[in-house]
Amino acid sequence: MDEIVTNENRTLKVRAEYVTKQYEMAPTKSDKMKSLFLKTNFPKFWAVRGVSFEAYEGETIAVVGTNGSGKSTLMKIVSGIVPPTTGKVEINGETSLIAINAGLKGNMSGRENIRLKALMLGMTDSEIDEKMDDIIAFSELGDFIDQQVKNYSSGMKSKLGFSISVHTNPDILIVDEALSVGDATFNRKSLAKIKEFQEQGKTIFFVSHSLGQVREMADKVLWMHYGEVRQFGPTKEVMDAYDKFVSDYKKLSGKEQAKYRNDYRKAQQEFTVDKFYESELKKQRKSLNLDVLPAKEETRIYEATHKRHLAETWSKTEKIVFTGLVLLTLFVADKVVLNLGMKNIIENPSSLVTNWAPSKIHSLNERHAHIQSIRNGKEK
Repeated sequence: MDEIVTNENRTLKVRAEYVTKQYEMAPTKSDKMKSLFLKTNFPKFWAVRGVSFEAYEGETIAVVGTNGSGKSTLMKIVSGIVPPTTGKVEINGETSLIAINAGLKGNMSGRENIRLKALMLGMTDSEIDEKMDDIIAFSELGDFIDQQVKNYSSGMKSKLGFSISVHTNPDILIVDEALSVGDATFNRKSLAKIKEFQEQGKTIFFVSHSLGQVREMADKVLWMHYGEVRQFGPTKEVMDAYDKFVSDYKKLSGKEQAKYRNDYRKAQQEFTVDKFYESELKKQRKSLNLDVLPAKEETRIYEATHKRHLAETWSKTEKIVFTGLVLLTLFVADKVVLNLGMKNIIENPSSLVTNWAPSKIHSLNERHAHIQSIRNGKEK
């Protein structure tokens, strides 16, 4: 972040400004790949539409909304997993996303996933060795820790992902419905861990359909509604409004509910940044009680609403060259760092991108287990 802003002696950790995310509704995976390099006429769908908010150090912000409101997409943008289409997100600190399957590889064991994800989060092998037993104990997976993750239930994956993330000590913790599939005992322990992070002054985003948890845990609530921010503010104020909306919606007939959803879905398909820019100008003029905004302010809003992510501005040739460089980098990194033989690369080229040498990670875990067994023998 270029500038660290403080508010009442608190540091600004996340600032989102006019963030959007557009998806092309391609019918197949191959069509989606084509859309990266070629102009296509697939229907557009804006999962996030002009979202702006600020989060400060020590704040716990719950993100609520009906299914398909853009909560998970927004959190992936904040965590850096998904780039925005337009707008800007500034982050001051390290983020860690806790979501089912986030960063987990099904063809590797739980123990191997711990090491892989921790390495990706910047931990060293010695740091991982020190925390491995604590992570496994917290996850409550027992002997299942050495089974392949693809055989785990959703609750087991959630436990593993949560256990890894909370032991990497992130500045900004993002919990995306990861507690909704766990058992009650683990959920209570996880909530206690989140409260511990709150006491340490960490910034927490908390996506949940459990309105009781939201009222208990959150300082503020960000209410997402079909890709837009419906309301953002103190927990009681927003949750009272959200509860009223849910109550009123349930009173509608099935036909009325369907029309309500279809109208908003249509708005998500017809959204454009130009229309959004015009609506922002009207909003600013109304708030300032002006007929016309200063030219400088209009230019600022235009640039902010139309600011595209770097990859969105690339030409077809630039995208092809970049893809080639990424593949080459992966090839060299895996060949040199992980010491994969050329024969193995030729026989199983997918391992360069998809496997990240499980044998390498497995050997590190065997070494750690051997050291632990020696230590345990000495203690006895």
